[in-house]
Amino acid sequence: MQVGLHTRLKRGAEERYEEYHRAVWPQVLEAIKRNGITRYFIFRDGLDLFHFIECEDYDRAIAEIANDPTSMQWEAEIATMMAVTHDFSSEGSDRMRKIWEL
Repeated sequence: MQVGLHTRLKRGAEERYEEYHRAVWPQVLEAIKRNGITRYFIFRDGLDLFHFIECEDYDRAIAEIANDPTSMQWEAEIATMMAVTHDFSSEGSDRMRKIWEL
């Protein structure tokens, strides 16, 4: 399955956010892979972040990642830079609707 997310940085957090993502913690990368996420891209346009994810079951993957203490520590640090953060609930307020695919 493919999932698109839209989050937003706080003004002034752009460089710090990119710095963090140049050195994602190995335990976080392992949790992402272990839970079936095979591809994950983040694109930035100003303060807006667009995430593209490929996985078997996104809801299951984020539920498992939400139970991983190291991943949640990472998310807590990232959240300090965010105006609109990643939503780990099943409602997914950050999810984008796919409207077209080639």
